Amino acid sequence: MHQMEECRAYVLIKVKSGKELEVFEKIRGLQHKYPLTEVAIVYGDYDIVTRVRIPRPQELEDFVLTELRRIEGISETKTLITARFAEFK
Repeated sequence: MHQMEECRAYVLIKVKSGKELEVFEKIRGLQHKYPLTEVAIVYGDYDIVTRVRIPRPQELEDFVLTELRRIEGISETKTLITARFAEFK
């Protein structure tokens, strides 16, 4: 990763049953502190997916460990860091 490149990641989140909307709103509120580009409630093995664009890997660690995993109702997270991407508009 070049010095100027940002770190992009998807964080897959499992939530305790019935806590989806509450956790969604708490994550949504983090957009003022972290550069979240999307948060979505999804169907399947995970309940919520968030996409984040972080300038430094340390900030990704702070986001996941310090913020996300401390939200009550989150039972598991899985972070997928992008190796290469193409964005379409």
